[in-house]
Amino acid sequence: MKKLALIPIVLTMASLVFAVDVQPFGTIDYVEGGTTVVRSGKSLGDANIGDDLLPDDMIKTASDGLVVIALDKSTGMRGTLTIKAKSVAYLRLSPGDTGPKSQVDLVAGQLGSKLSKLSGNPSLQVQTDSVVMGVRGTEFAIASSVNGSVLVVCTNGEVACSDGGDFVPVPAGKAAEKVAGKRLRLVPVAISTAKQFEESWLTEEIEAFKADAPRALADYEKRYTDLSARFYTAFEPLQKSEILSKWIREDSAGLVPPPNDAATIREKKALMANILETRKVLFIFERIYYRIVQLDGVIMGSALERAVIKPGLTAGDFLRKVRAEAAGLERRVFLFRYAEKLYELRNTGGAGLPGMGSGDDFFDSSDEDWDF
Repeated sequence: MKKLALIPIVLTMASLVFAVDVQPFGTIDYVEGGTTVVRSGKSLGDANIGDDLLPDDMIKTASDGLVVIALDKSTGMRGTLTIKAKSVAYLRLSPGDTGPKSQVDLVAGQLGSKLSKLSGNPSLQVQTDSVVMGVRGTEFAIASSVNGSVLVVCTNGEVACSDGGDFVPVPAGKAAEKVAGKRLRLVPVAISTAKQFEESWLTEEIEAFKADAPRALADYEKRYTDLSARFYTAFEPLQKSEILSKWIREDSAGLVPPPNDAATIREKKALMANILETRKVLFIFERIYYRIVQLDGVIMGSALERAVIKPGLTAGDFLRKVRAEAAGLERRVFLFRYAEKLYELRNTGGAGLPGMGSGDDFFDSSDEDWDF
């Protein structure tokens, strides 16, 4: 009888939830201007010095914003990341076979770093829509322009850049540039400081946009209209999902069911296709959206505001439409990113969905090929 009495106890234990112990990504070392943190689908408001930042947090800076992040030892790295004005970035952290893997998904704007390893073989990757760069102890800056071009400037050590085809090591004092439709390539740093070079490059990118602004804005309007419709269609089943509502309630209580629990497996299977489809659309749509947001300050109040980008629609009309839709769109994006996080928490070892997480690690497990 005693043995039989143990059976329901064991089954109950298998379905119990457990508390989540989240390691911080870093701490805010310095902040200025408009800088906000989004976590678990909600804005935490203005960032403050001393605030902890967690994996999957989103950092968003206004035109006067800037935040310096001191990396936590859980990343395996020592040093700081600087997210500059008019930028949007997601923070990621996951375990790896040879050390922690940290990733910053730079959706828009500029980022800089000054880093070194603590021990072992931790890695840091910075990802844009067209370039992935890997770092193991270096100083660098990366900028994404309103045209979608990407510039990487290295001032100490070396960074490795890839656009999915070409692999370009960037040594100290050099820069790499990726322009749409062209190969990733090294470019000379023609100005005395890396900061001046980066600022000059961004200015030239804006001037290049202005030279053919109506055509470029017409393309953005077409892509925004198409991608927003696809995003809303893909995300609607998740937004209405009772399973996602249940996960959110569990997360609010600091609890996650064991990943191998039968009910959890069924829930993940029910949501996986919608999450993958939404993520596929959002990867590009989010970047297009924030480029358009950056262009607002370039276009509005200038003669370009009156430029006709398609019959019956001016540049100003389009940007005002984007402004009006911004709050609702961002709420849905934040909720979707939260859904991704909750899915990953329910996977053994934080494995995540196919194509989720830190992306392809194009480094080997050692530093033998990199003389840092």
